[in-house]
Amino acid sequence: MFRFVHTGDLHLDSPFSGIGGQVPASIAEVLRTSTLRAWQAIVALALDERADFFLVAGDAFESASRTLPGQVAFRDGLRRLADAGIPSFVVTGNHDHEGGYIPSVEWPSLAHRFGPARVEARPVIRDGREIARVYGQGYRQQAVRDNLAAGFRREADATFAIGLLHTQVGTSADGVYAPCTMADLRTAEMDYWALGHVHKHGVLSDAKPVVVYCGNPQGRDPGEVEPRGCYLVTVGDDGSVSPEFRAVDEVRWQRLDVPAGALDSEEVIARAVAAALDAARTAAGRSIVARVRLTGSGPAHAILARPNAVAGVRDVVRDSLGEGSPFAYLESLADATRPAFDRAALAAADDFRGSVLRFADELRAKVAAGPGEDAATADRGLADVIGGLWDSSRGRPYLKQRRLSRQDLLELLDRAETLVADSLSAEG
Repeated sequence: MFRFVHTGDLHLDSPFSGIGGQVPASIAEVLRTSTLRAWQAIVALALDERADFFLVAGDAFESASRTLPGQVAFRDGLRRLADAGIPSFVVTGNHDHEGGYIPSVEWPSLAHRFGPARVEARPVIRDGREIARVYGQGYRQQAVRDNLAAGFRREADATFAIGLLHTQVGTSADGVYAPCTMADLRTAEMDYWALGHVHKHGVLSDAKPVVVYCGNPQGRDPGEVEPRGCYLVTVGDDGSVSPEFRAVDEVRWQRLDVPAGALDSEEVIARAVAAALDAARTAAGRSIVARVRLTGSGPAHAILARPNAVAGVRDVVRDSLGEGSPFAYLESLADATRPAFDRAALAAADDFRGSVLRFADELRAKVAAGPGEDAATADRGLADVIGGLWDSSRGRPYLKQRRLSRQDLLELLDRAETLVADSLSAEG
């Protein structure tokens, strides 16, 4: 039996994006160093679990032109592993490709970096015998349109073969990040594929070959909300492979919906939000940065519609939570409450308000549909709307080159329906 750690997409030196500049200094410092702390936690995991070797599947750095502090921090982690007799194997990716400036530092002898010219094979030796063989190839430049996986081939005498690669699996041939297919990965006859590039961790195949994306170990923006970490992989004497995800993120993004419609004052709403954040922090077992939506129908809707009401609730919540460790920081607060009305009865009515609500339901059904004509129709409709906004000098600055997801569109439909309901209610 042997064990190894599979990580990648560390993005050292990466900024924590999508968060405003009003963050308290103590919290900002934790966010600034979060990717480094996650890296240190992965190294500590390998040492604590007595891993036999260590894999880094590309994008250890945010930029191809690496900073000296980032390079030294990465090297120091590999040196800690080497001092414990743990060899490491590293490939580059599209962010930290070989085409940028790389400060010269002294690497430990047990750390091997695969070059971009061809696939190399390196044995892992324990007690005088080979327990595994790692095959890898890095990136020469940011855009790699070649199918690098096609160059991997298991050698006949390899006891356990591992492919280490930064790649897009399942993409079209015109992809720019070493695109390949699952068929390519199977053809190489590896036992395990240690992949990087996709930030959402997951097992693509649990049978030979076992194919795993390690994901990134620290979420860096509001879209990276799941636990982040790496994989500790155990290979049994019978060749069985058991990848185990281990969370190592220092700070976790959260998106929370807080039912608030029935609440009858700003202070009560603030207490509900603070309680939800505190519970989320406890459940995560670490610091969190949260985006919160207030949901539900009732008196809170009219209260939150007052000028600066939402901002006031946000500020009170921030003050009540403080800057402890671990912290819970309310990054943003959005009002998605609705006025109290019998929606089903109004939607069934044969009047203008009923037709508006029924039309909203039709749009929701199309947007929420899985692959098929309804979903395609909704996507085309969304493209038409976004196209119109791009053509508008007033709308363009708000898009910020962002492509709306289905969930985004469903939330926009909810907000639009609420605005219509409010307007019609005001008109009687």
